[in-house]
Amino acid sequence: MAIEKMYLYGKHALVEALLARPEVVQKVFLSKEMEEDTELASLLKKSGVSISSMKSEVKKDVGSDAVHQGVIAVINSEKLYSSMDDAIKESSQKQNPCIVLLDELHDPHNVGAIIRSAVAFGASAILMPKHNQSPVTAVVIKTSAGMVFRIPIVLIGNVNQTIRDLKEKGYWSYGLVMNGSTKLSDAKFDSPTLIIVGNESVGIREKTLELCDIPLSIPMDPRCESLNAATATSIVLYEYSRANL
Repeated sequence: MAIEKMYLYGKHALVEALLARPEVVQKVFLSKEMEEDTELASLLKKSGVSISSMKSEVKKDVGSDAVHQGVIAVINSEKLYSSMDDAIKESSQKQNPCIVLLDELHDPHNVGAIIRSAVAFGASAILMPKHNQSPVTAVVIKTSAGMVFRIPIVLIGNVNQTIRDLKEKGYWSYGLVMNGSTKLSDAKFDSPTLIIVGNESVGIREKTLELCDIPLSIPMDPRCESLNAATATSIVLYEYSRANL
């Protein structure tokens, strides 16, 4: 997964970026209407970001289906991602921090929705592998409602080694699986927590699941076979927050 600049679109996402991580915004393109937006003008002036009029080439780059609302920005993704050391340091400020590990999720809408829920329910960091995983994209940013700028996001190499490292630091690993031996209602979340979310189609890989301390399942009505990755993660994060926020 290459680290390169990306486009962000929509006023709300840009406002979140300028408020939380202005250093990641390289350049902003505005329609004539949005050039008169006083809130944006104030934030852009404060951040010192370069502003240009909206160009057809830029609109073409973000795609015809992008609802940009007259706001497109160039984001430096290299500055968007955090280091593992910084994420662990920030997490350690909480008594029982929660880290979410995305293990080869391919749908950017799922990734964005999980990031949004992670911020809403008090998670401290998002980990995602560098390969075979949807990175942070314009769609992820939009789906997260700009929450990608409110939580450290870390690119990792070997997923299983990362889990081992975090377990050595005192984290208990919870793997989300359909038939997990522990029901969500029985989970205590009374120690540093690592929530592992597997691929949308095949779930958590076998070797990774073997490293999970707690295979976690969500009891459901038999009429429903399963939940998608983002919904299931949101439910688990809510239960974590009930125990720790």
